[in-house]
Amino acid sequence: MSKTRFERIETGSADIAAFRISGKLGFHENEKIEHLVKECVRREFGQVIFDFTELSSLGGGVAKILRAFVVSQNEQGRPVRFVITNDIVLDFLRDDDTDVEVYQSYEEAVGTPLNVVPSEDADDDDIPVAPIVDENDEDDLLEKTEEVLETLSVEEKDRAEDNPEIAPGVILMSYDGQFEDDDKKVDHSEDVEEKVEEKAAVHEEKSISAEEVVSVEETAEQKVRAGNNGIISEIFSGKQKDKVDETPGETGAKKDESSEVDKKNDNVDINIKLKRRLLELKTLLSISADFNAIRDKKNLLDIFLLTSIAQGGVESAVFFEKVESSYVPMLMKGVNENQLQPFSMPPDMERKIAGIHDVIGLDTGSFDEVTIDMLKDASIEYFCPFRINEGIAGLIFLGRRISGRGMKKEDFEFMKILINVATGAYQNALMLEREHERTLGIVKTLISLIEENTMLTGTSEFVSRYVGMVAKNMDYPEEHFKDLVYGTVLRDMGMIKVSDLIVRSPRELTREEWNIINKHPEDGAEMLRRMKFEDHVVNIVLSHHERFNGEGYPRGLRGKEIPLGSRIISVVESYSAMINERPNRPALSSKEALDTLRENYGLRYDREVVRQFARIIEKEMARSVRPGVTVS
Repeated sequence: MSKTRFERIETGSADIAAFRISGKLGFHENEKIEHLVKECVRREFGQVIFDFTELSSLGGGVAKILRAFVVSQNEQGRPVRFVITNDIVLDFLRDDDTDVEVYQSYEEAVGTPLNVVPSEDADDDDIPVAPIVDENDEDDLLEKTEEVLETLSVEEKDRAEDNPEIAPGVILMSYDGQFEDDDKKVDHSEDVEEKVEEKAAVHEEKSISAEEVVSVEETAEQKVRAGNNGIISEIFSGKQKDKVDETPGETGAKKDESSEVDKKNDNVDINIKLKRRLLELKTLLSISADFNAIRDKKNLLDIFLLTSIAQGGVESAVFFEKVESSYVPMLMKGVNENQLQPFSMPPDMERKIAGIHDVIGLDTGSFDEVTIDMLKDASIEYFCPFRINEGIAGLIFLGRRISGRGMKKEDFEFMKILINVATGAYQNALMLEREHERTLGIVKTLISLIEENTMLTGTSEFVSRYVGMVAKNMDYPEEHFKDLVYGTVLRDMGMIKVSDLIVRSPRELTREEWNIINKHPEDGAEMLRRMKFEDHVVNIVLSHHERFNGEGYPRGLRGKEIPLGSRIISVVESYSAMINERPNRPALSSKEALDTLRENYGLRYDREVVRQFARIIEKEMARSVRPGVTVS
């Protein structure tokens, strides 16, 4: 990865400040950008220009700082202009609330040609921009520069003196991106990494080993921060301290100093490696917590593929699920679904792949030529088995690196750990899914008992179907949708305690008999509570006979006090009861039942629920389909 460089560009006007920033502006540059914009505010420049033509990526934190700077300057009537040709950088900088001035070239932004002074050692194709210094002011500027250098930390002085290859006028940031791979130019996951670092900081505070690692690296981190003010001052001074020629008598002293510098560099290298490992650990802890919080397999795999792209720096990721003897593309990111087809493998080939525990290149696998050609056409380069306790659940395929280079050893190691974390979370989601299936089996058994006792065979399926349709139209919370299904089908659980003589009676019921029936919501809720159903299910069952005007039972709730699930069930269940014949009354037509609901909305029923339900029923009636019949 190219190093982050700051350059002050001479504009010919004391009222205009221009800076060229190249490389990458990420999380580690937040503090330096803050220093830079504060210095611009302090100096009250009438116009500030940022040239980002050589910037490969822009982090969300830096973008936020720059947008705030734009707003504050605009309020003072001092424009801030940006020169940007990279769409990714532009997307991160812009938002809906901030008006950012963007230009395609420096000349267009400043309105005058750019003055360039090449260094003697610079290549023609890579000439850094240096400030233009008037000869009469050169001595004064040099004196000011030396004063600034006196304020720098020891590390900043060493960097200025020990790196003659740095061209004049180019300021190297203290963090040079060594946590990344050397030739990585674009990182689409910058914003994701910032969130991961912030999130994982909680784990760091709770971890003794993490604190020990942080204490080892504190010295280097503090020195970097100490040099920030000096770096910003150096940018504004426009020069670095010239190297002093060595005399023969100083050779021995220089060797001793060189030895000390080597030791210091070794310590810095160790600190950098420790910091990278700590960052990886924090990232994995955060990702693991996020993965394990997801209950649905498909949602988990969707998040996993996105995470693989962001953290692995790859262009695409695909999950092929094992279905019987074939592998079927189930989820994909960054790949056109038309490029991928199901494939199968002979048993011996599958056994060989099952023995693979690492992320490896596609060519080293045991796929047939047709499968390899298909995957390569989709720009797939790496794969790894997705293994659970029962065996292979599928295959993970990864595309080429965004930077255009191949995977390195540390990349393979990180992706291997990431896949292991995902498989553990997938195993948990699978267990929850099977538990849900077992619970559903119990529920269906209970439903049959309830319907047999109440002579309402088939109504639970009808009510459940329409409750689900209305709930989706009303954006019912996805995390509670299963609870809504359970509450709907088990709403009359308490009717098991009501005598058949009361339920099947063809005569008008007495007040005492109605009191017994009216207790069934409380009885059902208590049964489900003992069976350890979620509170959301219990509340739906307890409230499904409440009425919108407060005249329902058992608690007399009104309006929005009644859970939304219960309000939906109340409408659909009433409609179902009206269109089905009962021992003491005939059935109504669909139109008559809808008219009755409309007459009572705002009284017995929620107006919006009735409106959504009526729209569904009328749509089916218009298609000449009897409501309740599934239409393919």
